[in-house]
Amino acid sequence: MQICLFGGAFDPPHLGHQLVAKSLLGHKICDEVWFVPLKQHPFGKEVEVNGHRVEMLKMILEPQMRIEGFELEHSGKSFSIDTLNTLSSRYPQIKFSWVIGSDNLLKFNRWKDFQDMLSRFTVYVYPRKGFVFEPMLDGMIKLDNFPEVTVSSTEVRAKIVAGQSITGLVDERVEQYIKENGLYK
Repeated sequence: MQICLFGGAFDPPHLGHQLVAKSLLGHKICDEVWFVPLKQHPFGKEVEVNGHRVEMLKMILEPQMRIEGFELEHSGKSFSIDTLNTLSSRYPQIKFSWVIGSDNLLKFNRWKDFQDMLSRFTVYVYPRKGFVFEPMLDGMIKLDNFPEVTVSSTEVRAKIVAGQSITGLVDERVEQYIKENGLYK
């Protein structure tokens, strides 16, 4: 079985996150996509309370998608290589890969043990608007014929703060949840 791990803050999960997961499954890159919400960002970025992010992620799950809570249960910063190593040990019958957006390429060399990660696991690179596929490293696979992600969680949060609509940027259920819980104000 092939599982693609999709790590991120998902703060909040938006339609671009859904597009990535659906595209990976639709193109048969993997059998399942496991969303891996981080607990503590390795580069110090603040994230919303874990429970809210998980609840919103649950709302966008479709068949062949699930939430993997390893990083949320783990103390300290979240590192992709640690997650890959732990899950590979926990599920030796599964072949794991990781997906990143092309916006992560310029900083990928700052990821913990990135060379080890690339030598042992496939890293798929998904197109993000405004970010080119450079630098591509050995062990990365460019998904350049896939539909581009044009929305970001940063944009969604900024619109909420500015009192603007986020319709068309997030799933309707996520939008309702954000409103009901007064998130990102």
